[in-house]
Amino acid sequence: MKRSVRHALSALALAGLAVTAAAGCGAEESVKKAVDEVEQSASAAADEVEKKANGPFEVTYEVTADQPLDSVEYEEGRAAQKSVESPKAPWRTTVTLKDMTPPSVMVTGAGESGSVTCRILYKGKVIKEKTAKGEFANASCVAVAPRL
Repeated sequence: MKRSVRHALSALALAGLAVTAAAGCGAEESVKKAVDEVEQSASAAADEVEKKANGPFEVTYEVTADQPLDSVEYEEGRAAQKSVESPKAPWRTTVTLKDMTPPSVMVTGAGESGSVTCRILYKGKVIKEKTAKGEFANASCVAVAPRL
């Protein structure tokens, strides 16, 4: 991503400079200086995009059920899964993830008939939801890591 942003911006700048030079308005030294400035600017822009793409983001996991729960397992960051045994529904937690870590949560019912639902929210909006029904119902939600 970083390289393609730089290449696109450099190509655009060079095209503009070529037109200017062809019109007789620029000297070789000013063209070199302009190219250097564009490359530095493109590099800074690419670094900012990369920082945002790999920076931290918060998601909220929610679980609801009309039966007792056996467990809830979720991604808490650094590729670490956390497990909560026999939680009470409704259950909710917010975690901070980074890089391209996909948010994930899984809920398992405790054996009685009924339904369980998991949800992943990003900035207050549901980005993944799944419901399962039956004895030992198991619902699993995995979302693409939200970006920019």
